[in-house]
Amino acid sequence: MGSIRHLSTARTCCLEAEHLIGRAVASSLRLDPRYVSVHHAALRWAEDHWELKDLGSRNGTFLDGQRLRPGEGYAVDPEAIIAFGNLTDERWQIVDSTAPTPMAVPVDGGEAVPLEGGLIALPSSDDPRVTIYRTSDGSFVIETPDGPSARIDNLQTFSVLERPWRFSCVEDLRTASMTVSSDMLTIRQIELSFSVSTDEEHVQIQMVAGGRTVDMRSRNHNYLLLTLARARMKDREQGIAAASRGWLHHDDLIRETPSDPSYLNLDVYRIRKHFLRAGVTDGANIIERRPGTGQLRIGSDRLTIHRA
Repeated sequence: MGSIRHLSTARTCCLEAEHLIGRAVASSLRLDPRYVSVHHAALRWAEDHWELKDLGSRNGTFLDGQRLRPGEGYAVDPEAIIAFGNLTDERWQIVDSTAPTPMAVPVDGGEAVPLEGGLIALPSSDDPRVTIYRTSDGSFVIETPDGPSARIDNLQTFSVLERPWRFSCVEDLRTASMTVSSDMLTIRQIELSFSVSTDEEHVQIQMVAGGRTVDMRSRNHNYLLLTLARARMKDREQGIAAASRGWLHHDDLIRETPSDPSYLNLDVYRIRKHFLRAGVTDGANIIERRPGTGQLRIGSDRLTIHRA
């Protein structure tokens, strides 16, 4: 993903698709020196390269030592040196000239949180109160444990623990459908086979699809998946319609699993990340949430359970 680094401090900044630089509070890269203008310059992703533009700054924007004409866009080469208002202090280098990645940006300043492993977790991956992930049709959704999932668009703002954030995503990445190669899997394709020890302390999962078997191994969060699988299988045996099978309220899940209640959201996040890393393109949907109900279920209906 695109990024720049301050040559003196080594501070690194991930680049948004439209990255504003200046002293303004809303700047993507906020710089405090008085020789930097409020709205100084902008870096913009232009389909296949980065473009730098001076926004009429008082002291100028410099690309490899040359002052730019205000209002004109200049292509930025990899490893180029950029300076804002001062050729000595505010010098930054392009350290990654690839396309920007989807990210959540704190509106009040601070480090952006990029898409990692197919997910954005806020305020952190250790405390995922809000999750953003990509769906199979290429769009992104934002999800909270107690509220409905909803589509989120480029530059849309939202709050996490009363802190304002902005979602940033290149337009073509946001709207394009996911490309599924022959070695990629989807939730609908996979069958999950659970192997459970007699004391139920060890739960192993194998994922089977298209003649392939992927060992998901024993993980602490596997018991949560096992509990959800049992609920869905029980409803299936009772003839309940597929759309209504397997839903469990999070309070019931907390009672039925050995996890600490505060870890439920963390386990859901880790399960989704595990399946995404295993090559399941829509792996975030291995756990589904029913909007506005506090209910969850396992996303696959192709399930088997046996004793180890």
